[in-house]
Amino acid sequence: MTKRWLGAGALLVLVAGATSTLFRGAESDNGTVFAAMLCILIFTVGLWFVSQMHYRFSVHNATTWRREVAEKHRCWWYQHRRQFCLEDVVLIGPAGAERKDWLRLLKREQKAPVEHLEAGGKVLRVARSFSADTTERENQLARMLVLQWKHQRDGKDFTSPQRCYWQGSENTWQAFVGQMTSAFPKIVLPEFPEMWMGESTLSDIAAFLDPDDNDAHVLVAGCQSVPAYAAGLQPAGEAAVLWLAGSEGSVRLSRGEFFSSSAKESLKEVCERAQAQSELDAAPDACILFSHPQQSELAGSGWNISHHLQDTFWGNTEKLEMLVVVSLAAIHAQSQSQPCGWIATDPLHSLALGIIKPNGHR
Repeated sequence: MTKRWLGAGALLVLVAGATSTLFRGAESDNGTVFAAMLCILIFTVGLWFVSQMHYRFSVHNATTWRREVAEKHRCWWYQHRRQFCLEDVVLIGPAGAERKDWLRLLKREQKAPVEHLEAGGKVLRVARSFSADTTERENQLARMLVLQWKHQRDGKDFTSPQRCYWQGSENTWQAFVGQMTSAFPKIVLPEFPEMWMGESTLSDIAAFLDPDDNDAHVLVAGCQSVPAYAAGLQPAGEAAVLWLAGSEGSVRLSRGEFFSSSAKESLKEVCERAQAQSELDAAPDACILFSHPQQSELAGSGWNISHHLQDTFWGNTEKLEMLVVVSLAAIHAQSQSQPCGWIATDPLHSLALGIIKPNGHR
């Protein structure tokens, strides 16, 4: 670039000198010619200097911008890959309530529960609850959930959770809190918990829990009994779920990723990013999910979507679906010492998905 400027400057000086001589003729003053040539030279050097400054500033700005973008992306990716542990997982559904029930289910040794008919249609219900009213059934599920948790903890103490997320009605939360007060007198729960919002809540939990703070805990729970309906493709189901999340536990999970049908990004690309988020080079061997006939891209996701379909064991669990599949994926990852994927509907997106790994797995 500098050579071109020097060549152009020399040419302009010569042209200026020749032009001045031609127009002034034989009487031209050599000093005038040299002055014209000098002015052209100075002007050319000035232009060259300005262009060099502009080029240097442009390069500097571009380099600074790329560095800032890379740093922001690095910080975003660091936060996006933050993980937390599940210390406790409690799961109650039509197919069982004990850990042994879910291990048999994951090995495909558990028999699917029998469908029953209610006034509105087919249902799958938890056998230990006998009320026909869904509100009362949800309250019973909430109390069962606490008692099952107490049984699984086997007397181990823990501090009051710093945050609570709930999926269900306010009335059922009050039933849950009442049973918690009776079963764990030292534990204090808020009057109004935060609402469970799927992948967004997983993101909040991952951002909140400090890996170095061993005393911080987050409680996630939910109960739902879906009323019977005649037009549904699946029978109406019901379930109860509880997690105690913290910095220590048998399994680790990240916030996961979300997929929107209207976005340009394919589901396969989202699944690959979830693998990178969990530091995996390949898709997990197992994936827990319900069927999603409206999502045709699932077949091309690259994940195993046929071996662990849950429809016949749970029916339609509506807003509790993600909590159920993540819980089963956590139990699978712990029992098999292998990463396990999960895919579920999300309150804010078409699908959410992620991977759970045994703690210490690389």
